[in-house]
Amino acid sequence: MASFTFITSNDLKVLAARAVCEPRGVSFDRLSLDFVEIQADSGEAIAADKALQAYAHLKAPVVITDDSWIIPGLGGFPGPYMKYIDQYFTVDDYLRLCAELSDRTIILRQYIVYRDAQGEQAFVRDRVGVLLKAPRGEAEISHLRITSFDGGEHSVAEQVAGGISAMGGLATTWNDFCDWLTQRKV
Repeated sequence: MASFTFITSNDLKVLAARAVCEPRGVSFDRLSLDFVEIQADSGEAIAADKALQAYAHLKAPVVITDDSWIIPGLGGFPGPYMKYIDQYFTVDDYLRLCAELSDRTIILRQYIVYRDAQGEQAFVRDRVGVLLKAPRGEAEISHLRITSFDGGEHSVAEQVAGGISAMGGLATTWNDFCDWLTQRKV
């Protein structure tokens, strides 16, 4: 059975990972660590640096994920800075910023980075959604009330509240990772 430590404080990320990994015989522990997060325009560079820090700390196989939220109509903003932007922007701030956009596409790019004594392996997948014109549902994270990955029928906040995984399409990233890990020759 392959195993690693998933470094995250995000309960939803753990649920998504377990839903894919456990049926494939891939087990993991969870640990929350504080990192000095580098400032970079690439989510992969951020995740790789955090994986390096985590591996140096644990001296055991680790997985880090990092999400970038890309709005093509805003030139790719906010990208890997969404976590920080969410600390300042309200739902109304997002709505004002995106009010005149004709392209209401939003892309969630998820990076999974695995690191062990042999090195690093990265996996990346995009999930394409839309920006809603009005907030729907309740969520602590502002943008989840105005993003949708089901063609605009429900916000992510509404799906989570209804027990539906709004990020189901991201399971492919975890599938890619588990396929690689279980076929890997150590």
